[in-house]
Amino acid sequence: MQNSKKILVVQTAFIGDLVMSTPIFPALRKIFPDSQIDVLVIPSSAIILKHNPYINNILTFDKKKNIFRKITEIIRLLFYFQKNKYDIGIALQSSLTTAFMMLLGGVRTRVGNRHFWSATNRIAIPKGLHIRQRTMQYLKPFSEEVFSDETEIFLDKAEIELAEQITSTARSNNQKIIVIAPGSVRFTKMWSTSKFEKLAKNLAENNFKVFLIGSKAESQICNSIQNNVKHPNLENYCGKLNLLESAALIKMSDLLVCNDSAPLHLGNAVKTRVFAIFGPTVKQFGCYPYRDGDKLIEVDLECRPCSAHGGNSCPLGHHNCMNLINEDYVYNLIVNFI
Repeated sequence: MQNSKKILVVQTAFIGDLVMSTPIFPALRKIFPDSQIDVLVIPSSAIILKHNPYINNILTFDKKKNIFRKITEIIRLLFYFQKNKYDIGIALQSSLTTAFMMLLGGVRTRVGNRHFWSATNRIAIPKGLHIRQRTMQYLKPFSEEVFSDETEIFLDKAEIELAEQITSTARSNNQKIIVIAPGSVRFTKMWSTSKFEKLAKNLAENNFKVFLIGSKAESQICNSIQNNVKHPNLENYCGKLNLLESAALIKMSDLLVCNDSAPLHLGNAVKTRVFAIFGPTVKQFGCYPYRDGDKLIEVDLECRPCSAHGGNSCPLGHHNCMNLINEDYVYNLIVNFI
């Protein structure tokens, strides 16, 4: 237990990265129980921490704005950092902008990885760790204690009740509930819409209840699946639920089927079994489903991995990392699990 501090955690990567970073907050609260713990995130992921009891303030930084508006954002944050006089800043990914803001913002102790140029404490991250485990390495300057690295999302009563309402008929009919999240921010990380359609059709026709989820940007994919399956056992909630409502629906389900994408990490955080379909990315990158019974569905190809985050097209033009994963094989995995 240490003296009261003002602490800033910066995680401005993707939504999934923020979910995988959540173990650091209860650990920080245990190390610094009476401290102010703030976090800086991108606007689209801020809702993930809405009910998190370990955090005092959620700050946002929109990195996608044009250069002039981005500079305005940086200046605003610099003044905020200087005003709050943070004792500790922890950067969970290497960023020149974050390094600059922490230094000029007057953050006294700046913790980052070996590439974080303004760090006062550089952390050597061992290879082969899941990202949630990498996150916990940043606590080493403050404690030798081994903390839980379980990810978690906190849901309120309204979000749980909505999910219960959505799933009530299926539960009363004793149906197994499968949530499918067919989207991703990168095209090559997505199993084809036609394969998801065949899987969803097979599940619905065999009395599984299927719910589709995703962002509004993924509505075209989910609408196509819904229109081609046309079965009362399939319902489309894509674009209709926010991230916490989606997490609540996943929590109420028996299984989540998804790509290497944010829903995977929502599933792990609410302790629902996850079957994740991986193509251009691999387990070694540290973003895999980690709980007992989870499955990483993939094919072994010499061209994998082709990139760390996937791309908009297959570099070799065949996309075999996804095309060779058979929908009947995935269906049988689900049946065997259930």
